[in-house]
Amino acid sequence: MLRSKGVMEKGLLLLLCVPLFTNIFLENKVFSALENRVLTQKIPLSSELLSSGVLSERVEAFVQDQFPFRDFFINIKSDGETLLQKGENNGVYLGRDGYLFIKGTVYEEKILQENLEAIKLFEESLRDKLSILLVPPSSLVLQDMLPTYYVPVLQKDQYDHVLSALKDTGMINLEEVLTGEDQQPTYFKTDHHWTQWGAYLGYEALMHSMGKEPVDIKDYVVDKVEDFKGSFYAKYRGHLLAGEPFVYYEKHLAQLKVELVSENILQGSVFFKEHFKERDKYAAYLNGNFPLITLKNPEALYKEKVLVLKDSQANAMAPFLADTFQEVHYMDLRYYNLSLKAYMEEEGFDQVILLYGLDSVGEESSLGKLKY
Repeated sequence: MLRSKGVMEKGLLLLLCVPLFTNIFLENKVFSALENRVLTQKIPLSSELLSSGVLSERVEAFVQDQFPFRDFFINIKSDGETLLQKGENNGVYLGRDGYLFIKGTVYEEKILQENLEAIKLFEESLRDKLSILLVPPSSLVLQDMLPTYYVPVLQKDQYDHVLSALKDTGMINLEEVLTGEDQQPTYFKTDHHWTQWGAYLGYEALMHSMGKEPVDIKDYVVDKVEDFKGSFYAKYRGHLLAGEPFVYYEKHLAQLKVELVSENILQGSVFFKEHFKERDKYAAYLNGNFPLITLKNPEALYKEKVLVLKDSQANAMAPFLADTFQEVHYMDLRYYNLSLKAYMEEEGFDQVILLYGLDSVGEESSLGKLKY
């Protein structure tokens, strides 16, 4: 009996030591492509760290990120919770037909109100030159796909509050534009972005609000790559959820020049197709997010210069805007740290488009840069 107990204790000790020795002798992973984040690395000990009181937290984060076969065990845990029909996993809900939905976030009131005030002041300075589109979360638009126990009351209240606050700005109600659309998926199943088809519907509404004719999507070639697993999947995980097709619409624009200004990259397409071989296939639009990207097309439908202030939701609209306006400047205020006012005065834009996801308005402090 005592011998058996001793064997069990040694076995348990060995089990606990395996991760420790593996972390010491094996090379650490630097980046998780699935989670799209840098993993915690080995901790250089110092007297400052020892006296700071955070050493245990750093060690815990390191062990969690570098645990042997970490992805395998995370996926097994997710599969078990899915089979047990647990309603939520890591803040993500599994709906019908493989759709994933994120749990709503309570916005910090100070950030939300400051951003709304900044947008209103920005609109007052531009008047008829500004168009505002805020992409609602998929849970507001795809309510037929929601699990029965999940009602997106929080997100609905947030979107309605923003609509009400910006009612005098002419903000386009994308919830109305996208709801009920069943011709093609408007949102990805496994990602927080709208699809390029959803972006086209938003683009059509934008053009109509400007009194302009949109380009015809029938002039575009439809293609797809398989096994896209986006940001929602990275949180939910597991082997039981299949990837989805990443459908995109492309039109050859012979004279188009796309420049990633800060990277000194110039090419003739809005698509950077090397990303189709990677996990983050959405980054194929404009190569991801950068401070400033210019799209110049002398053969565009309208000989106008447009500024797009944006987050990543705007990237899926780039193929259509590049076909529509002679010059489009994509500016991401999260990364652009020069004077917005000086840039606008220097370039003399005919139109300005503010295109963000709803969460950016509730969480992203960089919108304060609109107060120029």
